[in-house]
Amino acid sequence: MKELLEEMINVPGVSGYEEDIREYIRAKVEELGIEAEEDNIGNLLAKVGDKGPVVMFMAHMDELGLVVTKIEDDGSLRIRKVGGIDDRTLVGRVVKIKTQKGTVTGVLGLKPPHLMTESDDRKKVVSWEEVRVDVGTRSKKETEKLGVRVLDPMVLKKDITYLPGNIICSRGVDDRMGCAILVEVLKALKDKKLPVRVIFVWSVQEELGLKGAKVAGFTYRPDFMFAIDTMTSTDGPKQGDTYEKVFLGDGPALRMFDNYAIASPKLRKLLEEVAKASKIPLQYGSGGGTTDGAAVQDFGALMMAIGIPMRYTHSPTECASIKDMENTAKLMLKVTERIAKDFKHG
Repeated sequence: MKELLEEMINVPGVSGYEEDIREYIRAKVEELGIEAEEDNIGNLLAKVGDKGPVVMFMAHMDELGLVVTKIEDDGSLRIRKVGGIDDRTLVGRVVKIKTQKGTVTGVLGLKPPHLMTESDDRKKVVSWEEVRVDVGTRSKKETEKLGVRVLDPMVLKKDITYLPGNIICSRGVDDRMGCAILVEVLKALKDKKLPVRVIFVWSVQEELGLKGAKVAGFTYRPDFMFAIDTMTSTDGPKQGDTYEKVFLGDGPALRMFDNYAIASPKLRKLLEEVAKASKIPLQYGSGGGTTDGAAVQDFGALMMAIGIPMRYTHSPTECASIKDMENTAKLMLKVTERIAKDFKHG
């Protein structure tokens, strides 16, 4: 799973432009001998079993990014943010632009102090409206020759680093980690004869308002829904003390409460029993944000968001534990077996 995660991180998939990561995951699913389906909004789905209650596992395959909104006469690019990128993380970064002619590299420059005057505010955060992408050209015509067009997506260049304790750090851990877990659980379940219908969904446009999740929830009306996503931990430096600590490496967290959903108490009880029997550590989360689970819950599902603790959410150095990823995959497999057992015995 670690190798799979690294590969997924390096495949681009800005919200609304998920085709590359979707095709990568499709290939991994079909390698398992399972048909992968794509719906009209762009979700990728795989199904195991054909009867019984519907269990849905969902992870979003889209990521934060930028899009070209204008090519200036000097060849530089204006941008617009796609998703909740903090302006503080933009300047001084390298970007990879997906164009009709292939990938173009650019840099998000920063005015150097040597050129600043007394009127410049050096402490001011540069807003995205002021940022320009330099692709090494000096005219609009040169930039267009590279294949760059308005609406082309781009991602911040990703560098994968590991901290002690097998903690992976990179842009895009959210939610490529969940995507890798779904592939692993699908692999484990594909040959099992279970009296449940399990639907795996790699969703689109989560960062823009849970768009793909709404479509999947409306279409399939699952009985049980598990959103596998990262969640902001509170164990890093300068993270505040408003919320109970959630630690990297101490297991997946039941994301019981966030800005848009309260998870099902029935599923809390079920997961606690499964985790205890399988000796899987659990934590509890109540921070902000939301997950795909909030959208699917609206269609009547028992819902639980499973949070993989992560530091520095939506930054270029998102950090999460490989151990937590492995335990989350194990928990999802065990809970499926438990739901199947309960259904079989009435």
